[in-house]
Amino acid sequence: MVEMLIPSAPLKEDVRGLKNADSLVPSDNDILAAALGAPARRVLMRADALGPKTGYRDGYLTSRWGFCPPDPEASPIALAASPGRLWSDLCRRMPGLVGRGKIREAILDLPLVVGTADIIPDQALWAATVCLGILASVYRYEERNDGHEGIATTPLSAAVASPDEIMHEDECEEELKGIPRNIAIPFRTLCTRMGRPLPHLTQYDVSIYNYKIRDHTSVYPYVNRSENMDLRWPVFQDRAEAMFLLCMAEVHGTFTNGIEIITRCQEMVVERYDPLC
Repeated sequence: MVEMLIPSAPLKEDVRGLKNADSLVPSDNDILAAALGAPARRVLMRADALGPKTGYRDGYLTSRWGFCPPDPEASPIALAASPGRLWSDLCRRMPGLVGRGKIREAILDLPLVVGTADIIPDQALWAATVCLGILASVYRYEERNDGHEGIATTPLSAAVASPDEIMHEDECEEELKGIPRNIAIPFRTLCTRMGRPLPHLTQYDVSIYNYKIRDHTSVYPYVNRSENMDLRWPVFQDRAEAMFLLCMAEVHGTFTNGIEIITRCQEMVVERYDPLC
């Protein structure tokens, strides 16, 4: 679907200074035209067939797991087996670094790893996008915070990047301005591979693709319960943060059977099924 609707990334000249990317994404009519004539069952079958091969870059969609990842560990494991492991390793250290006001220093120390397919495989796309998006976000966060509840009490001179280390307005989108090149360059590449006209991190990313299951055998009433999940890459490592982000994952966890139910309803309508006959 990404290759069909957004075959290439927009030119930098088209996105420089752009604050709303709605004009760059396919219209509802284009999406409808692409899906027209494809019953829900065929869409599900195609998603089941292509998803594992493409790292579900079009989004997770299965008849068994709904919009949730079939295996929340798969993408992080694939990332850990690639050179992008340094991003997830740093994300695991985030709470301590953010609490001490040292996250910028740690990010600036990262080597540049490009986000091309020969370096970061499709199976690692979601985990890599989430990690780099979070790192870019917390880099901005530390402009005004050093671990003391929103007030910078120590100078940030030690963590200030040189002009050559950061992206400038004349060479990037608004979202990446001031972000270090070592994370901005691969982040933009990954977002392009994901079909995103502009590099960005969404609430969906840090919720649906940023959790891990405590006990996979605890299935009652459903596996994806807040008390059975933890954030994979928390920023602050407190329960308030976890509850705020995991609530969306839990809502999707309650709807895992919904996709199959809707699909069967469509089939019954097409077949003019009448339970009273």
